[in-house]
Amino acid sequence: MSTLYLSDLDGTLLAPDATLPPDDARRINRLTAAGIRISFATARTVRSVASILSDIDFSSPGCAPVALMNGTMIRDMARGVYVAVERFSDDDARAVLDCLTRFGEPFVYVCSPDAPVLGDPLTTWYRTAANEAMRRFRDERIRRYGKPFFRFRTADELPGDTVYFCQLDAEEPIRQADAALDGIPGIRRTAYPDAYEPGLWYLEVFPETASKRHAVEFLRRYTGCARVVAFGDNRNDLPMFEAADLAVAVTNAPEEVRRMADDVTDSVVGWIERNAELRITN
Repeated sequence: MSTLYLSDLDGTLLAPDATLPPDDARRINRLTAAGIRISFATARTVRSVASILSDIDFSSPGCAPVALMNGTMIRDMARGVYVAVERFSDDDARAVLDCLTRFGEPFVYVCSPDAPVLGDPLTTWYRTAANEAMRRFRDERIRRYGKPFFRFRTADELPGDTVYFCQLDAEEPIRQADAALDGIPGIRRTAYPDAYEPGLWYLEVFPETASKRHAVEFLRRYTGCARVVAFGDNRNDLPMFEAADLAVAVTNAPEEVRRMADDVTDSVVGWIERNAELRITN
């Protein structure tokens, strides 16, 4: 039975400094070169993923497309193309933006195929950096990944289809914004604590056709794999766990996430090496 091993990045596969250890990259490349199907599902966009996973050989036979932004976009990294993009309707996007700005300021992700920036149709927009967490988020991604950010005043200025919203704040305003989104049609959302900074929470909103569950279902069809094993550490990984045939939490995951898993591991790569149907030896 063919299996796809699908791993979250932050808090699951990556080191505490949000990097992929070189030895793990080498071991993943060895697995995929032997035909073991491996991919990744993350809330990040392609710019940071391409940098973080720069040591992964995406042309290897076992590499599958990567699910970005909680399944909103699926990208074939070897060919440099999106193979699936989920979008909000204009009305739904405006409703979400109006709701979120009652509690803070979101980053708004826009897909503009006819006007790509640095070769990528996905761009990130914001009205104002309303808190220190937003400023750190923006500045780190500019510094580490060369990701551009753009300012807008009204939704009419956004140059394409809205595909994703991300709001960063303390837990209480995030929970308030999350609750206020109830009743808006055409959306999914997930609220969860940051994997690196205590006290910081994320609220991510995406089209109802997207989620990490959607990523599992899409990649199962796309790769033809009969079985999916998913690895994760946070609340936004739970839809992926529900859709997978086997869910594996990492040891640092919260108790509620570990309870939803079929197994727990301290190493994603080690778990795959031990359990892959094709054993890899030195």
